[in-house]
Amino acid sequence: MMRRLRKVYLKKRIIYTLLIALFIGSCTSKKEKDNKAGDEDNLAAMSVQGEGEWWLARHNSILSKLNKNPELILLGNSIFHSLDNQDRTPVWERYLNKYQTVNMGISGDRTENLIWRLNNGALENINPKVAVLLIGTNNTDGNHYLTISTPEELADGISKICEIVTEKLPNTKIVIMGILPYGYKPNHRNNVNKATNAILSKFPKKNGNIQYVDIGSTFTDSIGSVKRMLMPDYLHPNAEGHMQMFTALDSVLTSLMVE
Repeated sequence: MMRRLRKVYLKKRIIYTLLIALFIGSCTSKKEKDNKAGDEDNLAAMSVQGEGEWWLARHNSILSKLNKNPELILLGNSIFHSLDNQDRTPVWERYLNKYQTVNMGISGDRTENLIWRLNNGALENINPKVAVLLIGTNNTDGNHYLTISTPEELADGISKICEIVTEKLPNTKIVIMGILPYGYKPNHRNNVNKATNAILSKFPKKNGNIQYVDIGSTFTDSIGSVKRMLMPDYLHPNAEGHMQMFTALDSVLTSLMVE
């Protein structure tokens, strides 16, 4: 009798375990479905939609501009988003309008948010000659985000972005900008950014469509401190900072546009 009860108990336990497994599997989130195996342990390489109605509105606004047939697209966060400020008009007039540039920067974006955007329409029906990528500083921001990327994780996220761009836009050259310097004094976040840049600098060896450019020295003085006159908050370039950014990029963009 006891043996029979034990068999029944074990049979019920197996069925119960299988039902739990099926339930867990059926509850897989959309975020998990959007990601390939191997990315689930690295948030920076995942596909994660940004939060808030304003974020989605900005994304849709970017999509509405793709009919411009841009030669240049700017992929990034607030550092590019702020190029839409009215006082940046001279930067557009001097450097960007001639390429029918589409600014795809969204404030607060991390690599995972940009990955989502690239997989959800941002690269459709366009064939730009150059994509400039500046992303990653929010992945190392411990003041506003719970998850902080290591240099290796962040570099993997940026590599994922490059893979998507290369797959969807095989004729487009990618200019990866080194993450810009941060802070008015030495700090851990800036050290992680520098370590990430060291990894990014090797990307061109793996992909002939990639060029790495580090203009960090434009924003620092002789002892390595961020110039407040160009980055008042030690993170975002102001109007003059953006002018100097694209002055530094001009020769690179000009050469790639004629290739």
